[in-house]
Amino acid sequence: MWYYLGQVFFVVKGALTVIEITSPVRVRFAPSPTGFLHIGGVRTVLFNWLFARHYGGEFILRIEDTDEKRLVAGATSDILKSLHWIGLDWNEGPDIGGPHAPYIQSERSKLGLYQQYVDLLLAQGKAYKSFVSETELEQMRAEAQAKRVPLRYRGAERDWSPAQVAAAEAQGQPYTVRLKVPLTGETVFHDLIRGGEQISVNNADLYDIVLLKSSGSPVYHLAHLVDDHLMQITHVIRGEEWVPSTPYHIVLYEALGWEPPVFAHVPNILRQDGHGKLSKRKDDVATNRFWERGYLPEALANYLALQGWSYDDHTEIMTQAEIIERFTIDRVQRSPARWNPDKLRDMNGIYIRKLTPEAVAARILPYLADAGLVSTPPTEAETAYVSRLAPLIHERLEELSEAPALLDFFFHEVSYPEPTALIPKKMDAAQTVAALQAAHAALAEVAEWNEAQLETTLRDLAPTLNLKTGQLFGAIRVAVTGRTATPPLFETLGALGQERSLARLIAAAQVLG
Repeated sequence: MWYYLGQVFFVVKGALTVIEITSPVRVRFAPSPTGFLHIGGVRTVLFNWLFARHYGGEFILRIEDTDEKRLVAGATSDILKSLHWIGLDWNEGPDIGGPHAPYIQSERSKLGLYQQYVDLLLAQGKAYKSFVSETELEQMRAEAQAKRVPLRYRGAERDWSPAQVAAAEAQGQPYTVRLKVPLTGETVFHDLIRGGEQISVNNADLYDIVLLKSSGSPVYHLAHLVDDHLMQITHVIRGEEWVPSTPYHIVLYEALGWEPPVFAHVPNILRQDGHGKLSKRKDDVATNRFWERGYLPEALANYLALQGWSYDDHTEIMTQAEIIERFTIDRVQRSPARWNPDKLRDMNGIYIRKLTPEAVAARILPYLADAGLVSTPPTEAETAYVSRLAPLIHERLEELSEAPALLDFFFHEVSYPEPTALIPKKMDAAQTVAALQAAHAALAEVAEWNEAQLETTLRDLAPTLNLKTGQLFGAIRVAVTGRTATPPLFETLGALGQERSLARLIAAAQVLG
């Protein structure tokens, strides 16, 4: 048994519904530039992009800037930069154009693309001019709230005669344009994420939505729908918070005589504790923060793909090509995903360890420059030195921004705010001073300052001092780095060089002695 919805076949095989998508497909991401791009928005755009690339379709980027009061300067450029950084591209968009340009709603509005459809709906009696003021609406909302009932506004102007409308306009009363939502019956749509499940809403539970503001600017409900139709969008993949709005969109599609696209509402991403969805106000989820902290775009994309979608019950690390090949909408879960920054951090570490040492060096250089450890741009000598240091921290890095803290003692002299940290377990200050002085004497005689020679020299020294190698190495480690956790000792000494290593051993002994 099978049934067809738009460009989707739902094949029922026993208790299993198999979704079969037919080509071509066209999807879009249409962010509003009211702030920096939220990581949840990146997950939504990623699902759209994967869907388009999997089925050989087209992905369109459109900027929806009709909410003038909430626009944030620089937000559009942040959106474009963030999407490019994470490795996404588009077939049409505000920066590259396309056959349906412009791709910015304010520019489309100036061309009258929305007004013509408002005029059509008014002429056909499917919309009406509403002269109710915002003050009156606020009073109605307050009264409804006091009665603990939702406000389902149906303007009296629905039934006004043309003469009544003309009289109100003649008085200069401002108005909005509202859609005449049916008073009876049901509005039905299907959701692809829910296997084509039918969702029905009683029209009596709806209200007459605004299509055009009193300023003449279109609202989201109208503008995005007109754009989706004109841009021939076949599938609208968006967050599940839009499910309650979808009946209004279906009514508007029907009023305009257009076939609606196929809808797929992806689950929210919850906060780590599961209490509420990720929030711009409460969580560190601006996309630009992830590249600032040193996340690899391929790691973040891999993690985000798993926020609400999975290939199987065990595969997690996948290349972009593998995710594209494996991404199907039937594997998107209905239940919310849960944000796990620790898991993301671990995955980023895995991706960093896949890089070559040369690539790690190149990627940490900007962070070292920001910390003032190297020049901007770095000199040839600095670049070469960082290339030598990168392998020492390669296995420990989970965020590239950790590099300055891990490497700063290679660039600055060290201090010992807590001298007792220099003293290994089961040793006292005098023993430690003697050990450091002996290490200084032995290392001063090393002719070839390389890791192998350093290790041989210090391993041979330990028993002559009646010390375990761990005790001797621990004292030397803190002396030359100022910390207990460092890269491997012999590699550290090799990178510091003989002169600086010997000087730090003497300085540490003096602090204790």
